[in-house]
Amino acid sequence: MKVVFCSNYMNHHQLYFSQEMLKITGGEYRFIASMPIEEERLSGGWENMNEKYNWIIKAYKDTKEYNYARKLINEADLVIVGSFPMKILRKRIFSRKITFLYSERWFKTENGDISAYKNLHGYLSNLLHRKYLNYYNVYMLCASAYTAYDCSIYGNFIGKCYKWGYFPEVKFYDIENLIEKKRTNTPIELLWVARMIKWKHPEHAIYIANRLKKEGISFSLKMIGDGENLSQIKDTVEKSDLTDCVHVLGSLPANQVRGYMENANIFLFTSDYNEGWGVVLNEAMNSGCTVVASDAIGAVPFLINNGVNGYKYNYGDLEELYNHTKDLILNRSLAESMGRAAYRTITEVWNPAVAATRVVELYRAIVRNDKNLIPKEGICSPAEIISQDCKMNR
Repeated sequence: MKVVFCSNYMNHHQLYFSQEMLKITGGEYRFIASMPIEEERLSGGWENMNEKYNWIIKAYKDTKEYNYARKLINEADLVIVGSFPMKILRKRIFSRKITFLYSERWFKTENGDISAYKNLHGYLSNLLHRKYLNYYNVYMLCASAYTAYDCSIYGNFIGKCYKWGYFPEVKFYDIENLIEKKRTNTPIELLWVARMIKWKHPEHAIYIANRLKKEGISFSLKMIGDGENLSQIKDTVEKSDLTDCVHVLGSLPANQVRGYMENANIFLFTSDYNEGWGVVLNEAMNSGCTVVASDAIGAVPFLINNGVNGYKYNYGDLEELYNHTKDLILNRSLAESMGRAAYRTITEVWNPAVAATRVVELYRAIVRNDKNLIPKEGICSPAEIISQDCKMNR
């Protein structure tokens, strides 16, 4: 089976899935990159993976590999497409060959309000451009629990949306040893990891710290990340007299961040609807953390089974966020149980190996027109339309 994955450039979000696809296809897999990685990414520590692997085709404009990439796209059994020039795919799509698009949500605003987009001619044109794909053999892999809803607003991909996501590296631990290590934390360890920007809402973690300290509950909160609000957060911590229990560490290398996750008991994830997926959720769960996460985050409805492998709270409900966090601090056995379940979710259910197997299963189900072959839950199962509690006006 020949499979082609098209996106802007290779990165750590796609690498491990690609490596699993190479195994499952017997080497008949290629990744086509449409552009070099940006200098900003490289200066920020990202690796130039486009140049590292011989199965990556660099289809930059006016390169010798451009025409070869078009040939691969037209001949492949299955093509999976992310951010990629549609004109290169047109011949394949018009030939009604099976093609999977994957996308985070289309509308990203704090409250999920699409009114800011409705009158933008360019955006509507783009939606109409995508709409014609409905009439061909094109399906949507939803890299957000809210993608299906965003598609449905203009009648796109109804009944053709399937659960997807990002699949970073999975690490395998002796989970009981990892839990035992976390158990030695005195006081209990809370962790927040993200860029310090508005829609990540680091101030919500500070709010939790303030409440906990005022109630005399012992804890330690570490906050990792850089960004435009970093100095403001540091000032808030100091002015709120939280320097003894809140430690703002700034930006750290990825391997160090995983080390902090492996040590932390509770992971706070506070982003709003602008968080398309949120790979740190995969990583924190893989590290045995008990997650308390906003339901606005694209990955949360897919990965979190509320009260089983973590807690999710209604975005903006800081009382609910606080109560869940306090509950876990005061009931460590519950936190440990959820941490174990979170670890199993990633190592057994939501990972690159399962994604590779499932996407092939979905392809075969479509080829054979047999709905019984479509996965019933998890990756590549049908994605329901989640309306964000009717916050978006249809």
